[in-house]
Amino acid sequence: MKFLFNRFIIVLIDQMMLTASFIFTYWLSFHSGLSPGKSYIPWEDYIIPFLIINVYWLLLFAVFGLYGKWKNTSRFDEIISLYKTITVGAVLFVIIAFSSVLSISSNKLIAFGYWASLIVLVGAGRLSIRTVQRALIFKGVGLRSSLIVGTVDLMTEMIKKIKKYPALGYNIVGIVPINISRKKKSVEGKKVLGSVKDLHDIIKNHGITDVLIALEFKEDEEIFNIISAAGSFDVDFSILPGPSDVLSGRMMFNQLYGFPMIRILAEPIPPWEKNVKRLLDLSISILALVLFSPLILLMAAAIKLDSKGPVFYMQERIGYRGRKFKLWKYRSMIIDAEKESGPIWADKNDSRVTRMGKILRRLRLDELPQIYNIIKGDMSIVGPRPEREFFVEKFKKIIPYYSLRLKVKPGLTGWAQIKHNYDRSLDDVREKLKYDLYYIENMSLNMDFKILIATIFVVVGQKGAH
Repeated sequence: MKFLFNRFIIVLIDQMMLTASFIFTYWLSFHSGLSPGKSYIPWEDYIIPFLIINVYWLLLFAVFGLYGKWKNTSRFDEIISLYKTITVGAVLFVIIAFSSVLSISSNKLIAFGYWASLIVLVGAGRLSIRTVQRALIFKGVGLRSSLIVGTVDLMTEMIKKIKKYPALGYNIVGIVPINISRKKKSVEGKKVLGSVKDLHDIIKNHGITDVLIALEFKEDEEIFNIISAAGSFDVDFSILPGPSDVLSGRMMFNQLYGFPMIRILAEPIPPWEKNVKRLLDLSISILALVLFSPLILLMAAAIKLDSKGPVFYMQERIGYRGRKFKLWKYRSMIIDAEKESGPIWADKNDSRVTRMGKILRRLRLDELPQIYNIIKGDMSIVGPRPEREFFVEKFKKIIPYYSLRLKVKPGLTGWAQIKHNYDRSLDDVREKLKYDLYYIENMSLNMDFKILIATIFVVVGQKGAH
């Protein structure tokens, strides 16, 4: 709720500044004398274009991630990101709007004036908001509920630095030490809330948004144990880098007031790519739904005629950050297929698969109804395959880093799906995890396009099908 209110305020101030910039440009075009010979157009005729332009900037700012969560980063860095977005948007605006919709002026000076007014006014608005927010943080308003996990020595150092720099915005509600006597109840005045195995409940009960890890970055196994124990809550993990991490130059980290922090499992792609990916998911899915509607109906009729039971099969799966959702598929097995056995994988020649199911699974068309899941936002077109809770909990215990798959949206297709067969054993799961982690590490729009093209060849060639 607090995040939505903050976003509303930022959008409101942005819209006020965008309106002021538009009014300034109108004045520059018709009242400043800089556009001699330009026919006067009444302000009333610009109401609709004005609304269109403000929506244009609203969407552009959203796509470039300017309305995401504010983590009290440098105001300078945010202003630079804002200026880059405005410059890109202004270039597009000059190409499209000035030549057709608005007809304000093709005068280069007017175009430059519009861009300059956006830079000054919108930048001033953002700077004012962040300055007020920072002043409130100094007074203890708007702090993020944070938890420190790690060794006592590094936790002590971290707590002291956070106390020294309140503008960091952390409210340390407690600590979780990994090497402390049970008799000790606090460190630097911060209460011990439990052990690593209690992390899931601690985060849930205290509304934690940030987990700060006080360990050497090279202790990767211990770090991932902490992340796994925390579950899949929507929290940020950060770590204070040691001297070896800084000197090696391998790590990129944020630094505020001389306080460097490496973000772990941060968004694997920039905000604008993430938003474009979502727009592409929607566009491609809706287009596919329209184009394949005859095929969708034909397959539904064939399934109904082939065997008893519903056309669609819905199964609960685990998605982004551990959220549960109902995955849609065409039914390819007899009804109550797991009534006797419980959750199991399908064998290569599984007797539970219907005649129509064999065809659908061979062509991978049983997954087509997941277009609905993509439109709804539970899934993306490209990403790791979603798994059932039974298997997720099982694999998290026996396969290191398995929970990292939950840090991105699951997908209809993915790097693991085109590179490996269906899961039939733990070895298959381990092998596919390597491909999933590779995708997460190298996630980009370019890679998504590569996977989509490869998927077409896989489906046509019927590779990896049962």
